[in-house]
Amino acid sequence: MRAVVVHGPGDVRVDLLPDPVPGDGEVVIAMEWGGICGSDVSYWRHGGSGTAVLKHPLVLGHEVAGRVASVGRGVTGVEVGQPVTVHPAELVGPEALPERLAGRTNLHPRVRYFGSAALHPHTDGGFSEFRAVRADQLRPLPDGVSTRRGALAEPLAVALHAVNRAGALAGRTVLVNGAGPIGALVVAAAKHRGPAL
Repeated sequence: MRAVVVHGPGDVRVDLLPDPVPGDGEVVIAMEWGGICGSDVSYWRHGGSGTAVLKHPLVLGHEVAGRVASVGRGVTGVEVGQPVTVHPAELVGPEALPERLAGRTNLHPRVRYFGSAALHPHTDGGFSEFRAVRADQLRPLPDGVSTRRGALAEPLAVALHAVNRAGALAGRTVLVNGAGPIGALVVAAAKHRGPAL
């Protein structure tokens, strides 16, 4: 399969990699769409994103969607051809979050993230023709939501989280600083909540 791989600063290639095979509890997704995040751009420009520095080549991409291509043993409720997006985070280690942080898995001490060099070995992303993922990371797309729009699920979740953290917006004036993809999605999410934009 072809995959978009960053090898170092300024060095992004389309490499040929082996097709993945689903392991127990996994599915393989035939990727159809992917959004380019600022972290993908940072890996290309600088060979890292924040404190995550490339130690070896990395398949980019965590804003992805496609269709289930094959299903591994032990997976139920998933059909070949089903349109899905992916929750790109996986908690690492047995540490439990304190009760006050219940449900806020983004604050877990160690998280493996699609297309990230934060841990070693790195976690390949989804800018590839196929990607094996754990079945519990799948997010089935509702009827009427295309895989093209499904690739917006992860950045939209970021925007919705930001808007929810702002509290009640009805009747308030909101300023969004930045009009990139996340900024545009924050505007859409905020507008849905009823402020005076």
